Amino acid sequence: MKMNSQESITVLQYLALINQVSYVNVCRAAGVTPQQFSDWVKKRRPVPKERLQSLAEYFEIEANLLVDEKNYLQELTQEKKIDIQILFLNQKLDKGESEVEIEEYREKLVLLQTEKEKYILISRFDTIVSQNKGQISRICETFLDQMENGNYFLLEQLVNSKEENT
Repeated sequence: MKMNSQESITVLQYLALINQVSYVNVCRAAGVTPQQFSDWVKKRRPVPKERLQSLAEYFEIEANLLVDEKNYLQELTQEKKIDIQILFLNQKLDKGESEVEIEEYREKLVLLQTEKEKYILISRFDTIVSQNKGQISRICETFLDQMENGNYFLLEQLVNSKEENT
C-alpha cells in the first residue's frame, strides 16, 4: 500500500531522511554520482550489488530492505517503515542504554509489532479486494458488516475450525 496524501519515496530516501543525511552524503558513501542516485530513485536502473552493499553498511541495515528481487529500490510502505523503526530500536537495545531507555524501547517495540500486524492484515485485505471480483466484494462487504455489528459467532466458528485443522 502506498502512503496516502504524500508523494511516494523509497526506503533509501527514508533512511537518509531519518538519519538526517543529505543525498550528496549518501552518494559519497556509495561512491556514486547524484545522477546515478536519481536513476535508482526513479527506477531507471537497478542498484549494482557492490553499491548496494556500501549503502547497507552505511545505514547499518540488511541490503534486502533497500531493494526488490531485481535490485530496484523499494518503495516505502507502512510495513517497511515499521520494519526500519523496529530495526533501529533493536540496535539501540543492543547498545545497552540505561534501564529506563531500554524499557521505553521495549514498550515501543511492542507497539510497533502490533502496528505491523495491523498493516499486514490491511495489506492482505487490500490484495483480496483489489482482485475486483463481484463475489469477493460481496464476501468482504458481508464480513465487514458482521464485524461492525459485533456478530462474531460465525466468524469465531470458522477460526476455531481452522485452528482444529492445523
